[in-house]
Amino acid sequence: MNVHAVTKKNCRVAVVDDDPTFGAMLEQALNDEGFDVVGVAMNGRDAVTLARSAKPDAIMLDVRMPILDGLSAGREIRRFDPHVRLVLLSAYDDPTLKREAAAIEAADFLVKGCRLADLIDALLSTPPNADEAA
Repeated sequence: MNVHAVTKKNCRVAVVDDDPTFGAMLEQALNDEGFDVVGVAMNGRDAVTLARSAKPDAIMLDVRMPILDGLSAGREIRRFDPHVRLVLLSAYDDPTLKREAAAIEAADFLVKGCRLADLIDALLSTPPNADEAA
């Protein structure tokens, strides 16, 4: 896919959150908006597996999860897919977490409860290293 022409209709998204209710709500909202949700995971280890198998364009990734946290999962995913858009979600507006998200070249760091429009903008943003992929 041309990394500069991502739209809702052609954006393959993975949803990763350890709260099954929040994950299901996010999956439904993204489906309703026209995104192609290619999978859901509930921990960082499963997120890495999902990213390898489904090859999503973007991953909504909770920061605090069991087995492997979202930041560590994001680092692992970056090793085999440097162009995926990582959108980190947290219940906390923590400057340290924001810096760590920036260090793994996350497209965005959002606090849970943000507007759906903010999530959509983050999913459709230009991925890291997009110039190198073109």
